[in-house]
Amino acid sequence: MKINLLSLLIIFAVLESCATKIPSTLGDAKNAENYGYTPIDPLPVNVTGIVVPAGSTINQTVLDLLPDETVRLAIGEFQGDAGVSYGPAKIGVKGGRYVVILDYIKFNTKSIPVSIKTEKMPSDSKEQRNAYVNESAKPGDPIVPVYVGIGLRLTANITVLEGKVDLGNLLALGVSAQSKKVLGTLVIQTLGISGESVTGSIPLPSEINQTSVQNAIQSLGAIRASIYSGKTTINPRVVAVYNNLGGGEKTVNSFISQLLMKPISLIEK
Repeated sequence: MKINLLSLLIIFAVLESCATKIPSTLGDAKNAENYGYTPIDPLPVNVTGIVVPAGSTINQTVLDLLPDETVRLAIGEFQGDAGVSYGPAKIGVKGGRYVVILDYIKFNTKSIPVSIKTEKMPSDSKEQRNAYVNESAKPGDPIVPVYVGIGLRLTANITVLEGKVDLGNLLALGVSAQSKKVLGTLVIQTLGISGESVTGSIPLPSEINQTSVQNAIQSLGAIRASIYSGKTTINPRVVAVYNNLGGGEKTVNSFISQLLMKPISLIEK
């Protein structure tokens, strides 16, 4: 079944972020005090074995393999050399550096068994918890949910210059930037969606302001509308993981490295 216009979802998310119950997702980048949905740069997926039924198209076939849809908001704070720590905070304070990520994804969840090992790293001789894909997993072993699919992503990197700022509302961030309360950049990214019409729909914002945020929302709606077009290329990616491992950003990164070495298969073998 085709989904409603993404633009409506995005507008709903940014205007009513407190009331809609869109998950203010928790991630893990510093010391695993919080767990949850962690957006990552798209990783490749093995798509061999897809059979297109008679009367269908490759796009329709792939999209049918991605039955779930969601809009998620992730808010992270830069912690110096420790990277980004995602958490429940929605208010930015003066001097703070933050990243706000709004994801729309159409996806399937893959359960990947892992093993956790505490190892000394040769770079600094410090112990680190690393996660490895477990090819011989047994019942009860850790399993990491991995989100495989396509989507659209808005990323706002901001520094709060004065006062307090609502990080859970992108339009409010645009207004704050226009009034010089925050400084930052806006990135619009497709996740596994490409094509001539997609390229032409992506604006090139140089800074965050009310106009750039509104243009970004409109462009997402246009790109979403082209997903089922035969001229659009759909290539599923790993777009996020659900961190239930603990151990901090380095543990999650070690798991991501495993997914790069052996891409997940879209089709169950």
